[in-house]
Amino acid sequence: AGSRRPQDVSRPSSITSIGNNTKIHNRSFSSMGMMPRRGFPQYTIFGPDSALSIRAVLPQFRRAGTDGVSVERRGKLVFEFVPRNASGAGFAWSEKTLFSLSVEEVGLLLSQLPGNGVELSHSMNYGVGSDDDSSGGVMQQSGDLLEKVLTIEPGDGATLNFKIDYMKNGVGGQSPPQFDHAIPTTPLEVTLQAGEFEVIKSIFQTSIPYILGWNTTMDIASAAAMSKGMSGGGNHY
Repeated sequence: AGSRRPQDVSRPSSITSIGNNTKIHNRSFSSMGMMPRRGFPQYTIFGPDSALSIRAVLPQFRRAGTDGVSVERRGKLVFEFVPRNASGAGFAWSEKTLFSLSVEEVGLLLSQLPGNGVELSHSMNYGVGSDDDSSGGVMQQSGDLLEKVLTIEPGDGATLNFKIDYMKNGVGGQSPPQFDHAIPTTPLEVTLQAGEFEVIKSIFQTSIPYILGWNTTMDIASAAAMSKGMSGGGNHY
């Protein structure tokens, strides 16, 4: 929700939309008479059968004391797997499957990839809802646990295969919750080339402070400490 859908293009080009406060952009925004208040960081890779997009969900903040701020809820990075339309033209964005990554899961992928394979699974229980959106709880019968599984395996020629699937009792190809189509869209798989994974890895590394809210609160704390020091105060521990 809120992410921009890139124009459908062929495999050779990947699309990224990242807002930067550079002088060039500032001049462009000033010609609009306003500075933008929202940004939509997103990087998309198009495969022959599916597309893989990564986007950020920033943390939620709350007031702390009379003049402070703290992180109420951490942010996350979200993988979006999008199947190609049955006609073969374009992608079915309304049928995408999401998989959100906590900051610790991002760290795990950084530590293991590309040398080792990784499998992450998120259980989908009644009352909990999906792991990455606000669609509400999913009713499952006792002993009938459904899992959303992300598998990343090294492939030939320094490639990486990203696959998303719904599994039940270790068997994949299950119908997603509340699915009303004849054929499930999962599993979905996209193969990343070495250069594409380097971009993903850079996004992982630079995003961790943002989804933690670390850089935001550190900047505020640093500015407050500087202001206090310039006014003759000091920090006492």
